[in-house]
Amino acid sequence: MNAADGILLGMFFATGAVVGSFANVCIHRLPRGASVVHPGSRCPVCEAPIAFYDNVPLVSWLVLGGRCRRCHAPIGVRYPLVEMLVALLFLAAGLLYGPTLVAASAALLGAGCVILAATDLEARTLPDEVTFGTLVLGLVLAALRDRAAAASGQGFAQSFARSHLLEALLGALLGALFLEGVRRAYAKLRGQEGMGGGDVKMLAMAGAFTGPAGVFLTLFFASLAGTAVAGGAALARALRWSIEARRARVSSSSAHAVAARAGLLVSEDGRVLAASARFREIPGAAADGTRLTANARAAGRLLAFVRLARARARRGVRSASGRLALDDGADFFRVLAARAEATPAGLLVLLARADVPFGVFLACGAIGAFVAGRSAWEVLAAGVPWVPRLFP
Repeated sequence: MNAADGILLGMFFATGAVVGSFANVCIHRLPRGASVVHPGSRCPVCEAPIAFYDNVPLVSWLVLGGRCRRCHAPIGVRYPLVEMLVALLFLAAGLLYGPTLVAASAALLGAGCVILAATDLEARTLPDEVTFGTLVLGLVLAALRDRAAAASGQGFAQSFARSHLLEALLGALLGALFLEGVRRAYAKLRGQEGMGGGDVKMLAMAGAFTGPAGVFLTLFFASLAGTAVAGGAALARALRWSIEARRARVSSSSAHAVAARAGLLVSEDGRVLAASARFREIPGAAADGTRLTANARAAGRLLAFVRLARARARRGVRSASGRLALDDGADFFRVLAARAEATPAGLLVLLARADVPFGVFLACGAIGAFVAGRSAWEVLAAGVPWVPRLFP
């Protein structure tokens, strides 16, 4: 790699960090229905405007120690993580494709997927501004690639037969129709929604970058990502809970500290002794010192689990559940994993989120299909004489 290549890749990284900073604005504001343009960046706690020198991607968070300069409120680690992730995706696009329209497509898809994965994790929403906006920009980039191909001297018939725009349009259409069909079939068979319309729009967005074959490869890679994430999360959770439970068994004060950090502590007479933010976010959650209650509709399964765990703990038996769905029928929805066992202070109930939304896996699948889709398709379709290009 010569100096020019290094400078070019540095520009990819820096551009990605700036785009990542804007991605954070989208992640914070779009689920709240706020403009991403006005007002300018400000602290969400004290609402003080953020000066330009405190808004330098990656650097400012480190310099400020992860806190607002004015009110010293903590700034979530999500901000530098998103900036770093988008910067690395831009850098990868530069390394793989060089200064080309393909690299621009890869970078755009990566940034859109990061925003959608984050909003789906935080707010369970996939904003139309991102899905539709990224889709349209993907079509524009495909059209620009066709224009570049035509300018290189290809005839109209040949250029149209290998049209990136045509494949992008077909990919977006197939993605929307296929997943919408699956969504409606599931709702008809089960009598309830299995996925939201945002997932349909997101797969259409992915199809605009990966083409018709890429739609199915996106779903294939998404399923692989789901298996890996679910398995890894379960293993990490089990390890973390084992450590926390061991700490809680040391003393009563240790049990209180663990519960305040990672779950819930219930006394013999059913009072809440300590609780973490995970329990506090449940509508109607009981305060410390009061009997364990919460919104019956939202927390019914959790309360039933605690009652059963208390009875089993008296016999020295530990209780665990990998999936407790909490839904108040309005704005609150969580799926929690729980583990309960006796401690010197009472029943410790460790809680953790267990619901990774489909949008996160679709994001992984879309990026995987764009980067490795052609190779995967050639392996899967080996020997089939009619294998089309199908990747824009």
